[in-house]
Amino acid sequence: MALRESAKHAGQDADLRLVTGLVDGDGGVEHGDFLVRMAEAVARWQWNDVARLREESVALMGEQPISDAILVASGFNGITRVADATGIRLDKITESTTADLRSLTKIDDFAPAEKWSGS
Repeated sequence: MALRESAKHAGQDADLRLVTGLVDGDGGVEHGDFLVRMAEAVARWQWNDVARLREESVALMGEQPISDAILVASGFNGITRVADATGIRLDKITESTTADLRSLTKIDDFAPAEKWSGS
């Protein structure tokens, strides 16, 4: 939800279906196609690809933005894995406030059924 609001604040119309492969391109986010490739390499632990993409990114967007992007992708991936592995479910407020976004992106298809409090 915050990503969608951040994009609006930056004057971008982000299509978050990009993160689950439902649309191609940049998702309405500057360098979005590149950032998705980077996030996928981080999530899949493809460190050679991460290193290559990091080198490409310096000319594309600079060192600090790509460092921030790698940090966010790594942190999100780790936090999600910890939550899933320990059985932490979405709280009722998060579950209800993210329902439309989760439906749009079909992100629920990637999570274990146990994640949802009604399961």
